[in-house]
Order: sequence, then C-alpha cells, then structure tokens
Amino acid sequence: MAGAPARRAVPPRPRRGRAAAAGAALLALYVLLSLFNDPRGYLGTDTGGKVATLLAMERAGALDPDIGYWAEPWDPAGRLHPLYFTYRIGDGWVNVTTLPALYGAYPLFRLAGYRGALLVPMLGAVLTAFAARALAGRLTGGDRRAGWLAFWLVGLASPLAVYALDFWEHSLGVALVAWAVVFLLDIAGGRRSWRAATAAGLLLGTAATMRTEALIYAAVATVTCCALVALRQGGWRRAAAAGFAVVVGLALPLAANQALERATLQSDLRAGRAAATVTSAQTAGGDRVGEAILTAAGLEARLAPATYAGAALLVALLLILATGGARSGRGGRAAALAGAAAAGLYASRALSGLGFVPGMVAATPLAAVGLARGWRPFGGRGPGAGPAPPASSGPVMAVALLSLPLVWAFQYTGGAGPQWGGRYLLVSGFLLGVVGITRLGELQPWAQRLVVGLAVGVTCLGLAWLSVRSHDVARTMEALTDRPEPVLVSRLGHFVRDGGWFADQRRWLTAESRAEQADAVRVVEAAGFDRFGLVELASQPEPAPIPGWARTGSETLRYFEGVEVRVTSFARTG
Repeated sequence: MAGAPARRAVPPRPRRGRAAAAGAALLALYVLLSLFNDPRGYLGTDTGGKVATLLAMERAGALDPDIGYWAEPWDPAGRLHPLYFTYRIGDGWVNVTTLPALYGAYPLFRLAGYRGALLVPMLGAVLTAFAARALAGRLTGGDRRAGWLAFWLVGLASPLAVYALDFWEHSLGVALVAWAVVFLLDIAGGRRSWRAATAAGLLLGTAATMRTEALIYAAVATVTCCALVALRQGGWRRAAAAGFAVVVGLALPLAANQALERATLQSDLRAGRAAATVTSAQTAGGDRVGEAILTAAGLEARLAPATYAGAALLVALLLILATGGARSGRGGRAAALAGAAAAGLYASRALSGLGFVPGMVAATPLAAVGLARGWRPFGGRGPGAGPAPPASSGPVMAVALLSLPLVWAFQYTGGAGPQWGGRYLLVSGFLLGVVGITRLGELQPWAQRLVVGLAVGVTCLGLAWLSVRSHDVARTMEALTDRPEPVLVSRLGHFVRDGGWFADQRRWLTAESRAEQADAVRVVEAAGFDRFGLVELASQPEPAPIPGWARTGSETLRYFEGVEVRVTSFARTG
C-alpha cells in the first residue's frame, strides 16, 4: 500500500538464560560493592531525607511519610526544621518529592533495612544496562557482542554504577526513559506500531513521577520520533497518531501518581515540584551558565573560572582523541598527545583527593566518542557483524543534545557541585555513551583501551568516594548524636539531612542565617532547655556572644577530607 512503512526486522534477542544470568551477575556485583558503604551515610542529602522518611514510616507501620517535628509548638511554620526542604502538608511534615520509589522500597526496608531498599536503585541500573544492550543492538544492526559490551560498560563503567548504590531515583528514571527511547527509535524505523508508542508514553510518564527532567526528554524524544515518522513513512497523520499515543500513555501514570499523592498527602506534591522548577528557571541566569558548564564536563566540584577552563580543555582533548585515534591513522600523533593529556587531567583529579566529579562528559568519557563519531555513518567495525541494517544514531544524538539546553534552563540551582556525572543529564550521558560504545571499533586498539580505561578509572573514583563519604557522614553524625547537649543547632543547611539516619535520634534545629539562629535560641528557651550546641564549619569565625548565654566549650570534628565542623557549647546564665 502506498505510504505504508517499510517494516524491518527487530534485531534478534539474546537467549533468555544468558540475559537472566548477566542481570543476576550485575546485581550481585552491585550488592557486593554496596557492602563497602556505611548504610547510615549517603552520596547526597536527598537520600538522607528519604531514609529519614523510611524510618518514620517503619516506626508508624504505615505508608505515611510524615517525619514529625519536635519543635512544632514553638515553630509551627517549620522554619527551623532539622531536615532542609521539609514542608508542612496538612498536619504532617514531608521531606520527599516523590512517592513511587519510596513506597516500592518500603517493604524491602522493613525486611532488610537500608541495604534492602538499595535493591530498587540496583534493579534500575540493571534495567538501564539492558536498555543499553538493546539500543546498541539497534545501532549496530543486531551485533550481539556490541550489545553485551554496552551492557557491561554502562553497568560498571558509567555513573549508573555509582547511582545503583545510593537510594536515589536516578537509575530508575534513566532506565524508564532509555527503554522509551528504544521503543521510539523502533517506531521511527518502522519496526513497531502505535502500541509501542503507548508503552513509551507509559515509561516516560512513570519516569516523570520520579524525575522532573524526564518531561523534557519525553518532549524532545517524542517530537524527534514523530518528525522521523512523518519524513520516512509518508504522512503526518501517522506521526500525529504516534504522538497522541505517547501523550495518552504519559498522562496515565502522572494521573495515577497525582491520585496517590492526594490520597496520602492531600496535596499535589509532584505537580508543585514541577511548577517550582518552571518558576526557578526565570532566575539565577548567571549561576545557570556556570552550573551548566560544571554539569556538562566539570572535573572539580567548584564554580570557578579554572574549573570551566579545565572542563573545556577536557572535552577538547577527548574529542581530539576520538577523532584522531581512528583506524585510518590520520591525526594519530595528535590523538596520542591528547589522550595522554586527558589521562593526566584525570590523574591530577584523582591525586587531589576523593570528591565529586560533577560533569557528564568527565564522568562518562565514552560520551565524547559518541559526540565525535556518532554523526558519521556506521562504519561496521564493531565487535561483530549485525544481521540487520544498523539504525542511524542521529536521532539518538538529537534527543541527547537537544534536551541539554532545556535541562540546564530548568535544573535546580545551587547543587551543581555536590553531584556525580551531572545527575540531571544522566539520560544524555547514557545515550551519548551508548553511541560511543558502538563506535569504539572505529578507533585504534590503543585508543579503545584508553577511553575504556578512563571510564573504568573515573567510575572507580566515584565508588571510592561514595564509600568514604558514607563512612565519614556516619562517623560524624554518630559523634554528634552522643554529645551531652539536649539540643544541637546546625548553621549548615543540609547537614542534618545529609545524616538522615540519625535525624530522629536527638533534637536538632537548622538555622542558616543569624536571624534564624536567634529564633533557634528562643525555641530552645521556650522548650525549657538550658544548654545547646552550635554546629558550624570550623573555617568560620567563632560564634558571636549570645545574650543570656555563656560559651562553655568548643570541639572540632573531622567531617570530610579537608572539611571540619566545630561544635560550640552554650549554657544559660539567667
């Protein structure tokens, strides 16, 4: 029939037994790696808030995310709530921004504690690795060896390995969006029907219940797919039908999540989060530029000109390596020098001490290969020959790159440094990384080994940092929990949230400003306590005198490498 799409065979699937064994092996490796971390410390403060909520739910024996507030009678607005970003919703206090992953982890948490809850992000990472295998198969025409290479490199040599070991929703969000892109790519190539479009919408909508940036990737991926359907398959009607099916599928989980929020919280939590994100995009323009550079390629977690220059240099070196290190031999000397210089930058970063690598390209060097070579026609130099014609990587590149400006425009400002691999850009890093993996065969063997080595090395740095950070957080919070003061007042906004496991083990208040500190002192007085401790960075000046209170002592504790906190004790004089 005229205008009908030319259907192409879906690349053959691997044997189910082998796939199940690979998934189980990857999950087992995640479990093993997690044993090096302290379950009372985490990669970021969002995890601490979720753990504090899971503990509160466990105590209540119900799916109620209310974490409570000991000072509510004297601070009903919650300005000094210990856990930053806690909101008063109805009669409760809520510190989470999404419910599906939390509720999914709750039975596992009750069964096996935090390590049990980690099965949720671990399974998300395993599903992402399988999506990488599927996507690589499409891009190489069904090359199984390339698919399995993508599976293992994404699973163990990308930021997904780090996020698999911390209770955030990032791995789940990437998995859902990644599989949606696979379905949409099949639709654009005429290999699947509108049912796949509905399935893609369901996946994207479910991802959006956990990650706001999923809405951006949903919009860009859907528009890209519909444009290709219209251009390749002869007609905008078919494209409009596919787009409509995606939108319907996307709306269903969003509506279900809204109903869940209203039933449990009497509030539209996720919708409010999305609205706040849109509002915040209108401010902080200068900060957004710096944070965009940092999350794109920063090796250091600092908003500074030197960091921006280092990010630009790293991207340039990796692109030269990926371009000049081809089997054609042209530019081989420049590529070798660029590769050595890039390795030097990574080595210098590692020697400077453990910490966050916030940049997408910095934490996913394979993405630079995709960025450099993904626009070329597939050279067919992968690990093996695929039985079907390869799909163009152009649509995948388009989704990855066209989404970036929108994500940068709407991403939360103030958190670009303390994150791994551009956590809002993980989908783009994943897509570019998979494209890069499929093009590794176009590089000379030494260039292949170098890029993969860099990917493995920087991922090991992230795993080591998570391990050390979790133990540091747990040790510091444990020492503070054992202090004699009945109340501790933190001058660090996210400090108590960072150690969410310990948040309910003593009375805390969080007071960032001097005005809030004065309010905290009044709460301590109103609650009838005659002693408290003030927690702040040791690098800050000694606290100013407080009327009616006398300083009785001071102690410095190591928090992280190079970061110390000071606890100053006060006692009432009246």
